[in-house]
Amino acid sequence: MSSRKHSGRDQPADGSLFDRYVVVDWSARNSPSTGADSIWIAELGSHDVVLSNPSTRWAAVERLNTVLDRFSDRRVLLGVDVSLGYPDGTAQLLGLTGAPWEAMWGLIADLIEDDERNRNNRFEVAAELNRRIGDESGPFWGCPAARAGRYLRPTKPATFAVGEFRATERRLQEVGLHPASNWQLLGVGSVGSQTLTLLPALAQLRTHRHGRFEVWPFTTGLDSPDVDGGGVVVAEVWPTMFPVDVDAGAVKDEAQVRDTARALQAADLRGELASWFAPGLPAPEAAHVVAEEGWVLGAPEGAPLR
Repeated sequence: MSSRKHSGRDQPADGSLFDRYVVVDWSARNSPSTGADSIWIAELGSHDVVLSNPSTRWAAVERLNTVLDRFSDRRVLLGVDVSLGYPDGTAQLLGLTGAPWEAMWGLIADLIEDDERNRNNRFEVAAELNRRIGDESGPFWGCPAARAGRYLRPTKPATFAVGEFRATERRLQEVGLHPASNWQLLGVGSVGSQTLTLLPALAQLRTHRHGRFEVWPFTTGLDSPDVDGGGVVVAEVWPTMFPVDVDAGAVKDEAQVRDTARALQAADLRGELASWFAPGLPAPEAAHVVAEEGWVLGAPEGAPLR
């Protein structure tokens, strides 16, 4: 796949960018689990949504590989509810070289241990990254008291060596929403632990796709991806942005991935999704977003952030 604007070649007759939509609600739990607060995957094509609820991250990666292999000739949008990047300057503080987002993915993949029973070392990895950054109180924070130590604490630090929020989260805050910082590892709405455990899985999926796996906006720029001939575009989504219909007694996570997949498809069919991939961000904000931070698909553009 290339990163130019979609040319329309091999495009569906309805003019949409994609013909399959996969949405993943991830979990960083330490043991196999299903139901609430576990992993849910929604797959939507021309018919109704197919839902799965793998009990482990290993099973989830296997499921995603199966789905993506089965539809290798299709245009697949893979929406994930984790942060794909960290605040501007993080990679530099860690002494990393190369593309900041890719260097962070590689470092986290090297450090994270996550076995077939969901046992993982995410708190130890967060503490190690805090140590390397040189800030004993953060930026990563939030852990059980029993897991606290010199370089990781249960409570939020008073100051951050790097930004607490990315530009996209500050934009969401401007319109009255309340996204969590990806430094927060534990607590209601937190996404930090999910990010640490999903990024290595995404790196594995990307390697398996052999160049047919774009990571928006890092490999595509802030532009509508070209998926002519089939391929995968992974993008960060935040299901809280979309209306959700939760039936009595139903699992909210299940309803959210289902309705987010439907919302992405509906936006695509309306011709609106292409503009979500190309938010009009001013420089240098756009440069930081593309190099390191990433952006939530569909987040408002707004005025320049200071």
